[in-house]
Amino acid sequence: MPRLDVRITTNLPATVVTFSKSERLEKAVHFKEISLSGGLLTGLPADPKTQFSIILKLPSQEYIEFAGEQVKSCHGNSIVKFFFPDKKAMTSLWLYLSGLSIKQEACPYCGQGLTGKNESCSICGQSLMFMDDSYLDKHLLATFSERVQTRLNKLDAGFIKRVLSLLDTEIMDLPDQDCKEEFVGTAPSLLEVFSMIRRAATTDMNILILGESGTGKELTAQAIHEKSLRKDKPFIVVNCAAIPEGLLEAELFGYEKGAFTGAYATKKGRFELANGGSIFLDEIGDLPQGLQAKLLRFLEDRMVERVGGKSGTKVDIRIIAATNCDLEAMVGNSCFRKDLFFRLNSFTIKLPPLRERGDDKVILANYFFKKFCKGKHTSLIGFSDSTLKAISDYDWPGNVRELVNKVRRGLVMATGEYIEPVDMELNHKPHSAATVKIQPDAQRQKIYDVMMQNGFVVAHAAKALQVSRPTMYSLIKKFDISVPG
Repeated sequence: MPRLDVRITTNLPATVVTFSKSERLEKAVHFKEISLSGGLLTGLPADPKTQFSIILKLPSQEYIEFAGEQVKSCHGNSIVKFFFPDKKAMTSLWLYLSGLSIKQEACPYCGQGLTGKNESCSICGQSLMFMDDSYLDKHLLATFSERVQTRLNKLDAGFIKRVLSLLDTEIMDLPDQDCKEEFVGTAPSLLEVFSMIRRAATTDMNILILGESGTGKELTAQAIHEKSLRKDKPFIVVNCAAIPEGLLEAELFGYEKGAFTGAYATKKGRFELANGGSIFLDEIGDLPQGLQAKLLRFLEDRMVERVGGKSGTKVDIRIIAATNCDLEAMVGNSCFRKDLFFRLNSFTIKLPPLRERGDDKVILANYFFKKFCKGKHTSLIGFSDSTLKAISDYDWPGNVRELVNKVRRGLVMATGEYIEPVDMELNHKPHSAATVKIQPDAQRQKIYDVMMQNGFVVAHAAKALQVSRPTMYSLIKKFDISVPG
């Protein structure tokens, strides 16, 4: 039976990265055979971690990195499958494979000899037009039923129902889901995020979501969970910046009765409550150093040891972390553990800021206008031409969250049939955080604006202004700023 993917015999050097007791280990290996879905390599440790990183060095001297998982090992050879973090890595490997496939004298699918320049193999019928830009998409469509058929004998009826449910979820168009407001739009960078969500959902790998405040990190994590096989299990959200440092460990890991003053009963932590499902650790960059070490140990053994406890409890959860910080810079400044960063960074999704999403700014503004006006008696028709231009030109430092607030303000402040720039406070350019210090007379308004742009979450506003949370609370008190709730 012919293969379903192009596979090339090679002697390609690579490095496998694993972790053991908080230590990063690198091992030189070689691929004997390789395809887009996986390969056969030699030199892999006898008992590697379930998931590991593969750094591949191509003959062009280009390095690509992706995740791998061992499927089978025998006599020093290992079969591994690949998980690509982004389209760029997969494309780089495909260019290498397709370039070699053109030079092959035998069909890379069935192994039969080729004569002349054939558009397809006369034996297995597979297309050989490897340099066609749409080759991969066409090939996946052509072989989809065979890929499913090869897996059917491994599935029971219950699992098939779960697969069908997952297919139904995949077929649904993510941008049209009303609850995913940050996902409204057609920008190529946003469409790539949709693709990444779908690919991430099919694995159990740790996910790291990066993006500015207001770009939809929590909604991305929720979408990954809802599209995974864990969707019927808990989805627990923890904001590491919102819980006081002294309470965070007890919240995450739980505590035993009598562990400290006020611990009148045993309480399960968030990790135990998420057992079987997913846990979303938002603002992971704010995690204290001591808890970073404990989280790293948990990622290694998945054992939860409650505060005051003497034994651990094994849990099965999927970790999704997010931050608007530059974790690599924090690692360089020794503010974030390097080994924890590598553990969390198995699969990274970067959310584009609104200012880089082109026409999505206007699409989103119209979407929110219609949503907020639905079911209400209003004489408003929409945005004036000058407002639409102002929306396009504005930088949106608070991203979608700021856009929501300004549209709401426009609905309240508009006096005519159309919302004008002044109604949304778009008649001036946004100032940088540094202007808080430069213009003392405008401090109160600036602080209020930043608070509003960040949904009145003090921790987020403090980061936007590059001040500590205590300083932020002092400023709120000094200028008598009212915080909702």
